[in-house]
Amino acid sequence: MVLNYLNDPNTLIISFIVMIFALIFHNIAQSWVASRYGDNSPRFSGFMNFDPQQQLEPIGVVLLALLGFGWPKTVPINSRQYKGKQEAVVWYAGPLSYLIVGFASVLVGSVFLAFGEQALYRSFLIAGSFAVLHAIINLFPVYPLDGARAAMAWGNRDVRNFIQQIASYGLIGFIVIFFLLSFTGIIGRLQFFFLQVFRNIISLIPGL
Repeated sequence: MVLNYLNDPNTLIISFIVMIFALIFHNIAQSWVASRYGDNSPRFSGFMNFDPQQQLEPIGVVLLALLGFGWPKTVPINSRQYKGKQEAVVWYAGPLSYLIVGFASVLVGSVFLAFGEQALYRSFLIAGSFAVLHAIINLFPVYPLDGARAAMAWGNRDVRNFIQQIASYGLIGFIVIFFLLSFTGIIGRLQFFFLQVFRNIISLIPGL
C-alpha cells in the first residue's frame, strides 16, 4: 500500500484508516454472530469492543501498510457451542464484514463525487477495493483465513484433509496460493465484479 501510493497521501491515509476500521469491524462482526449462537467467548475476551489494542495484530497491521493485506487477531470461539454449520456462519461473517466496509467506502466516495470531489472519490474507491480484496482472500480455504476455519467447521473428512494438507506448508503455502490467484487475475476479476455491483446499487440512489 505504501509503495503504491507514496505520491498520493490522501489515498494512503484514507485507505489505511478505512482498513484499520475494517479489521476491527471484522472481529466485532464475528463476535456478534458468535453471541447470537450463545457463544460469549469473544465477548468475555473483549472482542465486542472497538479497541484497537485488543483487536489488532501488530504484524498484520505492518503488512497491511506495506503490502495492502493484513489481518486482526483471531476471534476466540468455543466450537462446542455450535450445532451444524453455525460455526461456519461465524467465520463467514468476517468476509461479509469486509464487503460491507467496501460498499460503505464506495458509497462515501460517490457522495464526494456528486459534489465534484473526484480525488476523494478515487481515494475512497481504492479504499473500498482493499476491503473487497480482504473479503475475497478470506473466502479461500487456506489457513489462517476465515474460509479455512469455516470449511473445517462444515466440511466432510476429505475437505478437512485437504485444508490440513495445505496448512502443513505454513506461511509458504499461503503466499504461493495468494500470488497464484493474483498472477492468474482471479482476484482482480472478483474485485472488479464486486465493485461494479456496488456502483450499480449506488447508481439507484437519486443524485448519485
